[in-house]
Amino acid sequence: MFADTPERKDRIFLILIGAWLFTALFLFTNPVILDYLHPPKNIGLPTESLGIKSGDYSNAKPYIGILSVLGLACLLGISRLKNPKFQLPIHCPKWIVYLPLIWFLWQLISLIQSEDHELSKVTVIHFGSCIAAYYLGIFVLARIRYAKLALWGASLGLIINLIDASQEHFGGLEQTRNNIISKIESGELDSSKIAPHLQEQGKTLPVEIIKLIDQLPPETASKLKKFPVEILKRWFSPRVYGHMFYPNALAGIILLLLPVTLALLFEKGRWLIPRLILAFLLTVMGLACLYWSGSKGGWLISLVLLVIWLLHFPISKKLKISLASAAMLIGLIGFSIKYADYFDKGATSVGARLGYWNAAIKTAIKEPFLGTGPGTFRIAYQRHRPPKAEPTRLTHNDYLQQASDSGWPGFAFYGLFLGSSIWTLSRRQFSEPVFIAMRLGLLAWALQGAIEFGLYIPALAWPAWLMLGWLLAVPINQFDKSLKNK
Repeated sequence: MFADTPERKDRIFLILIGAWLFTALFLFTNPVILDYLHPPKNIGLPTESLGIKSGDYSNAKPYIGILSVLGLACLLGISRLKNPKFQLPIHCPKWIVYLPLIWFLWQLISLIQSEDHELSKVTVIHFGSCIAAYYLGIFVLARIRYAKLALWGASLGLIINLIDASQEHFGGLEQTRNNIISKIESGELDSSKIAPHLQEQGKTLPVEIIKLIDQLPPETASKLKKFPVEILKRWFSPRVYGHMFYPNALAGIILLLLPVTLALLFEKGRWLIPRLILAFLLTVMGLACLYWSGSKGGWLISLVLLVIWLLHFPISKKLKISLASAAMLIGLIGFSIKYADYFDKGATSVGARLGYWNAAIKTAIKEPFLGTGPGTFRIAYQRHRPPKAEPTRLTHNDYLQQASDSGWPGFAFYGLFLGSSIWTLSRRQFSEPVFIAMRLGLLAWALQGAIEFGLYIPALAWPAWLMLGWLLAVPINQFDKSLKNK
C-alpha cells in the first residue's frame, strides 16, 4: 500500500496539498463560483479575453476534480490523527477555532432564502472548501514535521504567474491584442454577437484608448468601437495579470505568497548560492509585476508590509523607525507620481467602489438578518445601482459583501474571525522565517479584502485559509507575548 506507514501518509498528504495549491494558482484564479460553476448564459463572445473558453462550460469538471484532491487530503489527514482524535491546540483560543464553522453554518441558513439558489449553492461549496483548508491547517499541517514542503506547490504557482505576467509586459499583451484585432477583421469576432448583459450604454472610452484605436485602419477602428467599453478597456489595458485574469488579484497573490517563497529559499540547507540568486530574481520579478499590475491598493499594502518587516530587524529602535519612515515616505512619493494622472481624472475606481459599498450597506439595512443569499450581490446591486454606474458581480469588499449576502450576523462572524485571528498572530513571537512570512502575507490578504474580493478567488482564498489555520495551531514558545496574561 502507498500509505501503510505514518511517514508515507505524511508524504502523500503533503504532495496532495502541494498539488492542490499549485492547481489553484494555475487554473482557479478568477471567481470560480461565478465563471466556472455558474457561467453567464448566452455569453455571445467566446474568447479567452473574457475568461470564457469556446463557449462550453466544462470548467466545472476540473473544479470538481481539484475539490476531490482536497477531499482525499482531508481523508488522509484525518486517518493520520490518532483514533482519530481532533485535539484543539491549547494555546489557541477555542472561540477563534469555532468561529469559521459558525460563519459557515450561517451561510447555509442564508442559502435557504437566497434570491438565486444555484449561485448561492456553488458559493457555499467554495466556502466549504475554505473551511476544509482551515481545519487541515489546524489539525494536520501544524503537527507534521516537514509541512512547509507543501508550500512549494503554492510557490511554484506564484513563479509561473510571475513568468507569465513578465511575458505579458514584454509583448504578450500586444500579441494578444493583435490576435483579437485579426479575428475582428476576419469577421470571427463580431460586436453584434455580444450578449445583452455585456452591453453597457452611455459609457465613453478613455481618451488614451481612442488614440490607440484611431491608429488602426479606419474600417478596423470602426468595428472595434462597436464593442462594449469595458471589453475594449480590457483589451487595450497595459496592466499585467498572469494567470490571475485580474491585475489586482495578481497583486494579491504576490503580497500573499512572495514573502513565503522568499523565506523558503532563505532557509538553511544545500545550494545556498543558487537559492539566493533565485530569491533575488523573484524579488525583482515580484516587485516589477506588482508595479506593472497597476494595483494601487497593492502598492500601498506592500508599503505596510515593508514597514512591518523593517520594524522586526535586529537593530536599534531609533534606526528601525528611521528606516521605516524613509521607506514609507519614498513609497508614497512614488505612488503620488505614478498615479497623479489617475487622481487628476477623478479616481474612477475609487468612486465605483464607493458605489458598490453604498449598495451593499443599503442591502444589509433592508435585509439585516439573512441578506440576499451567498454570492448574490450582483442581483442586489441592480436595485441600488446609480445610472451609468459600472456593473459588478462582487462588492470589492469581502466584509461588506458578507453584510449584503448574509446579513449583519454574517458580517460580524467573518469580521470577528479575521480580526481576532490577525490580532492573535500579531501577538505571537515566531522564530521560523516561513511563519513570519506567512503572517505578513495573511495581513496583506486581510487588508486587501477591504478593497477587493479575495475571499471569492480560490487561488487567493485557499492558501490563505490553510495558512491561517496552520499558524494559529503552531506551538508557542517562551517568548510569546500572549503568555503574559496566562
